[in-house]
Amino acid sequence: MEIILTHENMDFDALASLVAASKLHPHAKMVLPSLQSDQVKQYLAIYRDSFSFLSESQVAWEEITHVILTDVNTITRTVGASKLKEKKVSITVYDHHPLPQDTNSSEDTYIIQDTGAAVTIIIEEMMNQKVDISSYEATLFALGLYTDTGSFTYPGTTIRDLKAAAFLMEHGMQLDVVQQFSDETLSKSQQQAFQHFLNESEHVEIDGLEIVIASFATTEFVNSLNSITSRVLETTGADVVVTITDMKNKVFVIGRSATDRFQLGKLMEHFNGGGHSKAASASIKNGDIEEVKQQVSDVIPHMVLSAVQAVDLMSAPVKTIDPATTMEEAKQNMLYYGHNGLPVVNENGQLVGIISRRDIDKATQHGYGHAPVKAYMTSQPVTITTSTTFEEIQQLMIEHNIGRLPVMEDNKIIGIVSRTDVIEHMHESSQSKKETSTIRPQMEKLLPEPTFSLLERVGELADSMKMNAFIIGGVVRDLIMGIPNEDIDIVLEGNGIEFAEAFANKIGGTVKRHETFYTATVETESGIKLDFTTSRTEYYEKPAALPTVSRSNIKEDLFRRDFTMNAIAASLQPGRFGELIDHFHGLSDIHHKRLRVLHNLSFVEDPTRILRGIRFEERFGFRMDEQTEAFIRQSTGSISALSKARIITELRYLFSSASPVRVFTRLSELGVLDSFLPGAVWSTYSEAVLTHFLRHPEVQSWSVTEKEYWFFITLCLYIEDFKKPSLARMAAETRQQKKVVNDIFSLLEHYPGSYFNTPGMFHNIAHQTEDHALLFTSCVLYPIDTDVSAMIEDYRHKRKDLTNWVGGDDLKEAGISPGPSYKNYLFQLEQAILDHKIKNRRDVLQYIHTNFLS
Repeated sequence: MEIILTHENMDFDALASLVAASKLHPHAKMVLPSLQSDQVKQYLAIYRDSFSFLSESQVAWEEITHVILTDVNTITRTVGASKLKEKKVSITVYDHHPLPQDTNSSEDTYIIQDTGAAVTIIIEEMMNQKVDISSYEATLFALGLYTDTGSFTYPGTTIRDLKAAAFLMEHGMQLDVVQQFSDETLSKSQQQAFQHFLNESEHVEIDGLEIVIASFATTEFVNSLNSITSRVLETTGADVVVTITDMKNKVFVIGRSATDRFQLGKLMEHFNGGGHSKAASASIKNGDIEEVKQQVSDVIPHMVLSAVQAVDLMSAPVKTIDPATTMEEAKQNMLYYGHNGLPVVNENGQLVGIISRRDIDKATQHGYGHAPVKAYMTSQPVTITTSTTFEEIQQLMIEHNIGRLPVMEDNKIIGIVSRTDVIEHMHESSQSKKETSTIRPQMEKLLPEPTFSLLERVGELADSMKMNAFIIGGVVRDLIMGIPNEDIDIVLEGNGIEFAEAFANKIGGTVKRHETFYTATVETESGIKLDFTTSRTEYYEKPAALPTVSRSNIKEDLFRRDFTMNAIAASLQPGRFGELIDHFHGLSDIHHKRLRVLHNLSFVEDPTRILRGIRFEERFGFRMDEQTEAFIRQSTGSISALSKARIITELRYLFSSASPVRVFTRLSELGVLDSFLPGAVWSTYSEAVLTHFLRHPEVQSWSVTEKEYWFFITLCLYIEDFKKPSLARMAAETRQQKKVVNDIFSLLEHYPGSYFNTPGMFHNIAHQTEDHALLFTSCVLYPIDTDVSAMIEDYRHKRKDLTNWVGGDDLKEAGISPGPSYKNYLFQLEQAILDHKIKNRRDVLQYIHTNFLS
């Protein structure tokens, strides 16, 4: 016999999960707990007959072979706890609460997933199995979904919960019924309990968190203690509330939390209960309330996670300016570095003020751009220390309405925390449970063991030198995607060259310094190379120029990258090894195969990023998002500032990994082909020419790095108008290539015409033409005249062998005196050979006698 159980004090998520599981397990019987929330009781007073429930007394417990648990992951919290204690049964669990650490999950089936409501997990399975549900079932499932996610406002809500709601809406859920039963009004006994909790509460502050512990003993039964605890949390504004209630020979411990820094579920495990970080509970049969309260007080300090502090959020080193700096110069600095404010530091390194972008804009608007910043800066700025908590930072920003807080140590500014840092941390906290946060498993699997060990040693040394070390860029991207990559760049928040030298000394390797670029390469005795870089930022003096580089921190180093998928780092520090630093949500973009540019002016500053973007699309099967494409179309003016050499270099690199046909198609779609290659035309004809050229057996044998390969690929874009060789010369780099262009157009001037009738006739205009020009001319004519194209190919191959057929000695032997006429005779013989009139040596002599001596 199979039964479905859920936890005592059944709420709507428990009831909804119970009924939903019966849709997946139609032969299983639903067992209704005797303890239910008031709202559930009210609902069942109307709808109970719509479902086939068994009470505890109606179950033949000795016949149970399979138990299905919903919204709970252990039988000890169900009505079957005592009945099944000694009986061996198989278990299937549908739950969104984490398993207790001592659970042996190998023997049973555990479907434990991170969703806002347990019913979401079962709804998804019903969707997969295409299980049909009625309107009242959809409404019940919605009650579980809405109440456990706070109508999708609780931090634990996921996109899966929203999709589940959409499914229920499609199947007739009634929102008015959801609203009717989810609204909660406290009864008189509940109000008394609520007031008692408020009056008798103990407030404890631990590491910046306010924790309320409230107890209550009563001889009456009080329902919905979880809802009452939630109200205490809302009313007190505390970070955590734990209520302890002695009632009916049981002590109930219920917790609610508004912070991720408190391990509420782990606290309840201490009392054989369960739950998650925001809601958890336990019950102790025949417990002593004072003893339980003391245990809660003793355990709580160990449940608080370390606070996020300014040292974890701050950017360093800090860009500062001198008090004598003019407002206009300060504005340029902000534009260069993308900052909205800068600390002002005197010659002794002491912080004397902060100047904001808003202050500068006002001053320059009134004509004071020449004035020094000391005249308009905010003096006596609010500052913090490295140990200032995240919560305190938020409060200071709100209280003083300021956007940046300098971090001070020994009266020196060592970092700065901005509004952006605060917002991003809040964003990352809400995303952390939804995205993979480490690539350590991929590093262990995809990197050679010696390389992996070296990276561990890098992290250990960086830690001892008070630096932070990261792998960054392409290797991180590839590891996330499961692609091996041993081209490893290591970025140091600190002096990268100094670190490289220390690391080389430690492992007995050699180091090569590159002072200009703040980089160094270390090579081990076994030949492994690691590139070390100082974290940098960069700015562009003008569009399409090469960047100016200066030292910075990992966040700004990531921000100078091209696309979000390349702006991810992984820590090498012990304890955080492999942990991802993803300020710009590149991980999500990788999962969605989305190519997203990092900042709005990226293509203006460096238009070659457009070509790199196309290469990434081709290589990984990604697609630029709509905004990225829009930025590309707005950057055409900057592309014209690129040198031809840079364009050629980037295109050559692009052709080494991408189809030239798809490259030009994409450039044309984006509207920038003419900007990169002025006068170029991508049409059905040019595509056909290029396709035929690339399929040519000789071309396929060429290396993609050969100049001719680049040259002829690009020449396809300029060949449509046979009358404009000047445009086609845009594809030529060398004098030889310019000759090829002239040869091609010289031939095409005669097309169509009698010269293209036979190889012999063609020889009149092609005998001094470069072979590559002939090859390309045959490709140019292929889409419009396959016969002529084939004739030119035939001519090319026969012309190579002409010197083996005849020479001046043949004419002399035939009796023709040497002289200027020899040249004409030999040319006629070549034409005859090309036209198959001469097929062997005997034919040569016969032709001479017949045509030259008769």
